[in-house]
Amino acid sequence: MQETATNAFVAGVLVGRPVFRAPGIVVHGGLDQEDREVAVIVLQAVTTDGQKLNFENISRCADMSGIEVLRKEPYVILATPEPKGLFRDLPWGSWPLDERLRHFGAVVDVVRRFHAHEEPVGTLSPRYVTVDDELKPFLLGPRLAPRSGAYVAPETASERILDLRSDIYSLGKLLYFIVAGEEPPREARDVPKLEELTKYPAGLVRIIRKATCRQPEQRYLSVDDLLKDLGNYREYKKVGMQHEEVTDRNTGVLSVVPDAPPKPEPKPAGEEKTKKKAAKKPQAKVRSAFRLRKLGHGLGLALAFAGVAFLVSDYISAEKALQPLDANVSTGLSSFISSAAITKGEPPVLFAQVDESWELLSTERRREEVENLFKAAKRQWGTRDGFLHRGDAVVAQCWGKEITIFDSFHGDE
Repeated sequence: MQETATNAFVAGVLVGRPVFRAPGIVVHGGLDQEDREVAVIVLQAVTTDGQKLNFENISRCADMSGIEVLRKEPYVILATPEPKGLFRDLPWGSWPLDERLRHFGAVVDVVRRFHAHEEPVGTLSPRYVTVDDELKPFLLGPRLAPRSGAYVAPETASERILDLRSDIYSLGKLLYFIVAGEEPPREARDVPKLEELTKYPAGLVRIIRKATCRQPEQRYLSVDDLLKDLGNYREYKKVGMQHEEVTDRNTGVLSVVPDAPPKPEPKPAGEEKTKKKAAKKPQAKVRSAFRLRKLGHGLGLALAFAGVAFLVSDYISAEKALQPLDANVSTGLSSFISSAAITKGEPPVLFAQVDESWELLSTERRREEVENLFKAAKRQWGTRDGFLHRGDAVVAQCWGKEITIFDSFHGDE
């Protein structure tokens, strides 16, 4: 609970500032008599019958929502966990795509618990999904959000129909927000084109399209079907729905389509030959250094810095010094990582192998992806240094706070 100058006692609980609001309901952080952080859910004095029913549903659906009701009174519910923020305010821009998708999957898991009891959740706007102190999303209850806005299914907005298929629509709009990092537009077409999303993975665009069709019967039949496609989104032709007027653009594994490489400016013939000859020497030195010691499976790397090649033997002396990361963890770091490992010492050092899609990225895009990768590794394992390589060639390194991108060094394939 964050203390403020207006802290007061409600139902024997020290109440702090409001952290969540929904029609007819305000949720505060609080400390109970056992010094536990709790959610203090207060029903407002002036409410509609529907809002009162939603308040009652909080305790009725607590198990499905993922909360524990500690105490219930006519106008106050005490529950855990305490909301620490909103899904909308998570650092989406700094997270790799797969990490964002894991958070979306956690919301889908909550919805699946409701659907197992044939209970619709209602609007899934990121403003009405809360997160705990570990940034894990949860719901305070079903149907708390207003039935209007971009996240509301057409049949709910026009005819007040609220069912499991309308939840699928709302999940599709939430996925749009997570992938694009911005509010989804209102859609008037029966099948959305989503041309503004073509730089993102085609499989995800197809999944969003199928989930957000205007006609409920064209959407996914269940959240399990949606999750199945989400797990296979890289096989874009097998998931979601294609639009006949839209060409899938990003059909690889990149978070976004890379920028087109800049066109080289024409150079005088003599000048270009001179530069090519000058460039051959450092390239030869790097390759020679790699041949000195054939490195396998990321157990050792050769680094080229300021034209000098050296081995990272300070970090890795034997195979046992490395701890390979699970494949799901490795690919979860970033869509261009094929495998990764960390050293067992303190602080650990990250070694990651990039796939061929790295070569398609512009320098600016590589730097952005590398910065996000090492931020994620630092949060998860406390790493300070790390190296990215393709084959035997180092393509990027993080040394403390300094990140270096190597554009022209390639090892033996």
